[in-house]
Amino acid sequence: MSSNVSGNPRLFRDGGDWVLVLERMLEHPMEAVWAALTQAEQIPRWAPFTTDRDLTTPGPVRLAHIDMPEADERQGDVLEVNAPGLLVLRWGADILRWELSSEGDKTLLVLRHRFADRQPAPSYAAGWHLCLDGLAGTLAGKKMPSMVGHNAVKYGWQELYERYAELLGMSPS
Repeated sequence: MSSNVSGNPRLFRDGGDWVLVLERMLEHPMEAVWAALTQAEQIPRWAPFTTDRDLTTPGPVRLAHIDMPEADERQGDVLEVNAPGLLVLRWGADILRWELSSEGDKTLLVLRHRFADRQPAPSYAAGWHLCLDGLAGTLAGKKMPSMVGHNAVKYGWQELYERYAELLGMSPS
């Protein structure tokens, strides 16, 4: 996995919340990326959670952390769906907004993670970086290891955390 930070990570204040923006160019068509983001059987191959249903229609969904048994299962909600370009999901108190746009035979993925406290931003960025590495590998047909939860440290999470803290103008804690 890569500790190279791609795209231009951004962190900004929006109202009372913080928004972390990560971008990744994926070497796959938008429909394939959309399926990986929304189909319940594909999500655990790259994401930090499992779902009890596909994320293709608005409404409640149960999200359970992968490899973090101490973390509670969270109630989520699919807030908005506009296939194959927009998925907005509430995960606990956070909002995840996935935007896809076609760039020829590639897809630009933009993730906007909205949360209340600024401090965990580098941690979120490092975790999502590994998830997006897993997504890219899964889309390429590779059998990817689980790089989420407690496994993340085996795949460069600490180095990514430090790099994102620097890029986002925060000192690592």
